[in-house]
Amino acid sequence: MVYFGLRQVDSEFDHELNFWRLFNFKIHTELKRSMDIVSSSLTAVSLLLSPLEKLLFYSRNFKERERTLLCEMEELISKENDLKAEISIALVNQRKKLRSETQLWLKNVENLIAEVKNIETEIIQNKRCIKECFPNYRSRYRLSKKMMKRINDMRELHAKGVFSNGLFVDSFPNPGRILPTSGLVGDKTFQSVSKVIWEVLGDVNTSKLGVHGMGGVGKTSVMMHIYNQLIDCKVFDKVIWVNVSKTLNVEKLQLDIANAINLELSEEENVIWRSTRLLEHLQGKKFVLILDDMWHHFSLEEVGIPHPTTDNGCKFVIITRLMEVCRGMETQREIKVELLSKNEAWDLFTTKSGPICEEIESIAKSVCENCGRLPLAIITVGRAMRKIEDKRLWKNALEELESSRAEISGMEEDVFARLKFSYLHLKDDHIQACFLYCALYPEDHKIKASELIEYWMAEELITEVGDREKEINKGYTVLKKLKDACLLEDIGSDHVKMHDLVRDMAIRIARESPRLITKAQMKLNRMKREWIENVEWVSLMDNNITIFPDNPNCQKLSTLLLQRNPLPEKIQDSFFMKMQCLKALDLSGTGIKSLPESVSSLCNLRALFLSFSKIKELPSLTMLKELRVLDLSHSRLRKLPHDIENLNNLRRLDLSYTEKLQTFPSGAIQKLSCLENFSMFKSNWRWSANRDGFESFDEISRLSRLTSLGLSFEDKTSFIGYVKSKQWLVLESYHLGIGQLNILLPTVEGMRSIEIQDCNLCHQDKMIELPNNIQQLALHSCHDITILSELSDTTNLENLRQCYISNCNGMEFITKADNFFPNLELLVLRKLPKLKAICNGITSSQIFTKVKSLQIHSCNRMKSLFSSHMLQDFQNLEEIEVWNSRLIEEMVEEEQSGGNISSFSTVLLPKLRRLSLSMLPELKYITRRVLICDSLETVEIWDCEVLRALPFSISYLPSSLKNIKGNINWWDQLEWDDTSCKNLLQPFFDQGT
Repeated sequence: MVYFGLRQVDSEFDHELNFWRLFNFKIHTELKRSMDIVSSSLTAVSLLLSPLEKLLFYSRNFKERERTLLCEMEELISKENDLKAEISIALVNQRKKLRSETQLWLKNVENLIAEVKNIETEIIQNKRCIKECFPNYRSRYRLSKKMMKRINDMRELHAKGVFSNGLFVDSFPNPGRILPTSGLVGDKTFQSVSKVIWEVLGDVNTSKLGVHGMGGVGKTSVMMHIYNQLIDCKVFDKVIWVNVSKTLNVEKLQLDIANAINLELSEEENVIWRSTRLLEHLQGKKFVLILDDMWHHFSLEEVGIPHPTTDNGCKFVIITRLMEVCRGMETQREIKVELLSKNEAWDLFTTKSGPICEEIESIAKSVCENCGRLPLAIITVGRAMRKIEDKRLWKNALEELESSRAEISGMEEDVFARLKFSYLHLKDDHIQACFLYCALYPEDHKIKASELIEYWMAEELITEVGDREKEINKGYTVLKKLKDACLLEDIGSDHVKMHDLVRDMAIRIARESPRLITKAQMKLNRMKREWIENVEWVSLMDNNITIFPDNPNCQKLSTLLLQRNPLPEKIQDSFFMKMQCLKALDLSGTGIKSLPESVSSLCNLRALFLSFSKIKELPSLTMLKELRVLDLSHSRLRKLPHDIENLNNLRRLDLSYTEKLQTFPSGAIQKLSCLENFSMFKSNWRWSANRDGFESFDEISRLSRLTSLGLSFEDKTSFIGYVKSKQWLVLESYHLGIGQLNILLPTVEGMRSIEIQDCNLCHQDKMIELPNNIQQLALHSCHDITILSELSDTTNLENLRQCYISNCNGMEFITKADNFFPNLELLVLRKLPKLKAICNGITSSQIFTKVKSLQIHSCNRMKSLFSSHMLQDFQNLEEIEVWNSRLIEEMVEEEQSGGNISSFSTVLLPKLRRLSLSMLPELKYITRRVLICDSLETVEIWDCEVLRALPFSISYLPSSLKNIKGNINWWDQLEWDDTSCKNLLQPFFDQGT
């Protein structure tokens, strides 16, 4: 029973336990189900929140991420630029080749930067689209995601920009074949030009280079050495040298280039197919192409040459005599190979001639000098005279060179033949004739360009178009062509020169016709008949000729140049009888007092020059219907013939500085209807509104073609009358004056100039009125003006470019603070005893912004030139010259504030080239600051005993300095803050006189 009871209890317990288990299971099941539902809900929520979270992540801080992107791009670009700069320098100097991994890195940077810039563009477009409404989060999400990716890419690429193995490899495939060369002569000349060429080839920004110079100067020799060095340094995949035929043949040029790069091209292929083959072969290669002896320009595409660019690193070099070719090929830099120096020429000559004994040396040096420092001629003559010890043979060689015959072995085929090709290449007969005409001038003569063009116009080598200015412009264009062809040398403003051998070549060519005879500057005292008969052009200028042949038969003669000969006071009448073709006659600078009547019969004469001659009167001019130019300037002419009015074609009449001229035919000027240039400046015969029979300025105003005028007025009233007539408005240039005018203004042709001397400028209680377009002004002894800019009350001075003021005793200032000279380039102040300063008061900017030259002489009240504030207005200043001004203490006056000098430590004059100071006994400082002037070439200090320091610092030494001139005692007593500064400047010091 107990057992049963226990069992029953156990059974009930089990039953209850099962119940609870079942209950628990149900509860657990329900809970689990609930949990699953919650879990599923949470999962769903999570799935919904995840993209939202990403959207919020990429959308917030959008601007910050944009800034990060740009910063990373700037850092990467800076890294790229630094590497490129290092590569650019090393490619030439280290002579190595870029590693492939470096090239790949640069390429990846380029691609990545392009992608970032595309993102930038998208951002800008996105901003425009929303138009300041609510942000487009979907677009922001997409852009932000791109930005994060590119930021990481840039950081990774920046980190890879450290090349542990270096940027370069040492070896290169064979880029070309070495050319045979001899040693370069002329260490200084050729080494300096070689250095410049190397620098240009190493410049990443220069892809096209033109090397030019006259024939035989050594262009090819220099470039052959450069070519061989380019091959040795193995910087380029290919270095190509091709000689171009004188008559450009594209097919031949293609074949020559192909041969140089080992590319087989068939002569059967057409030009287009060959250019395609060449382009494909050269594309992707880094090459230098050197084309020698270029005479014509051509299209690179037509030949098949890839355009050299900064990206592909290729270089294109042309060697030519013609600047025209450089322009046609669009070269970025042109380098001229100059002649040898005198010492270099002699060294080369003795190298070729062998040892020269002392007895012959002086003659040999003259022979060398006649080679004109041209290497080709020096080598040719030196070889021809090698080991010759006979003095007579040397004298003969010298005589042949001086007479332009030069039968010396090799001269014709090696020298003159080469030079002649430049002449033949001119092609135009008129331009060739213009070149030959230059040989009429003496050897080494400084030829004035305007005079030469006047001759060309008289000879009708310049086509007449009825406008002198246009014809003169055409003349300068021809002159430029001759200079570009290296047949003439440019030697400064409006002057040219002919190289001795080029002149010899021209004379040889002219003899073939025969066309000209030149016996200029040969100390001749007699003119021979045979010199002037049967030729067109004759030059006997700069001799001592007083004897003429009687009645010469000169039916061809069109130019006769006799200037600067004494000549007899009168030439026999028969001399000009048979010169009916004469067009240009120059008797300027001669002793002739009157012309023979036969001159009146020169019916084809177009130009008659009598300037600086002793001519007193002229014969009848009625028959000279073709006369265009009559120049009597600076002559002793007393009167003009009344029939001057019959010169219907006269276009230029120059009577300036005819200080003996007493009469002028009334009404004659207005009948010269073709007159374009008329000058009577500083003539004794002055224009006056009060002279009997004078029709005011109507005569001049009736000259409808007048473009240039020079007049001197008898009084201020007449001048004012002309100014009020406004006739000057139609002129391109004028030179007008009042007073004695014995101070000569250095006039510039084509300018609008006024000179006033010994004349008060105040008229009827106000300043005299000047033409409003005045460019050049000179005032001398005008004592009633105190400030120059007062003239602006009545005259517009904005066009004023040059100003000369001297002996004006009342002048105290040049300008006030509110007056402007916006175009003034030159200011010369002399003997102004009351001048206190250039400007009265603190200047505003833009007053003297274009001034290039400032000259101050004998202004004994000035204590300084500029204030430090005013100096900021002179940033274009190139020249300062101050002398004999006894009170000047400093060039730049310091502006003090509270007793202390301004805190600025430097003074900047970036364009200053010359500083000349002399006879300034009180000068203590140039400036108390450090002067920064990188263009400074010359410093001249004389008799400035109190000046104890130069305004230079070791940190700012002038990089262009050539010399410092001064007294040795002054130099030795200078004080230096840093002695190393003196040590660096010492080599430039010159104690010359």
